[in-house]
Amino acid sequence: MDKRSGQSGRFWLDVLHRLLDANGGKMNGKFLLAVVVVALLVVVGFVAFRLILVDMILTLKDSR
Repeated sequence: MDKRSGQSGRFWLDVLHRLLDANGGKMNGKFLLAVVVVALLVVVGFVAFRLILVDMILTLKDSR
């Protein structure tokens, strides 16, 4: 692992600890569901972006 990913991982662990401390150390179902929904939206958006990008590249290639 390089330095940047170590610092990034530490940042996310710090954020998680702050969220848990703000919630009394418990992670309730609504919070966990919200995290899962946001993660799924990010993944779906990334896949859609990649598909659109590949389609645009192939269309440009075919037009030549």
